[in-house]
Amino acid sequence: MPATRPATISELAAIAQSDPDTTNNLELKHYLKRAETHRKAGQALVNRTTKGGAAGGNAGAGGGGNTGGAADVGLDLERAFIEYARAATLILEKIPSHRDYGTGLTTEQRNNLTLVSVVCRFALFYHFIWSRGNSTSLSFS
Repeated sequence: MPATRPATISELAAIAQSDPDTTNNLELKHYLKRAETHRKAGQALVNRTTKGGAAGGNAGAGGGGNTGGAADVGLDLERAFIEYARAATLILEKIPSHRDYGTGLTTEQRNNLTLVSVVCRFALFYHFIWSRGNSTSLSFS
């Protein structure tokens, strides 16, 4: 099997932005559920890498099982980044601009989404820093 280089952050961001639904014509609940689905998929991929592949399965963008190799861990982290970035895009951009955002959510729910958006930004930043500091199998350039 030929060696492949890790994807750059720019490449991963482009993949994350290629999410097909850009219309914002669906119900607000749909986008909230999608954000949670992307977050859970990203978390499952991260858990799989930190547990040495114990979770198994086919989670996240691109699927594929983790066989425990360094390249698989790198691919899982790349897929996790994509899933987290898609969730963050929904929470930071799409949901606040949805036509029902002001009327379909209570003030408390909107405040919670604001808090989640701050956490998303911090988590993505932390993920970048952590990946660079522990770049035995994955390096971003």
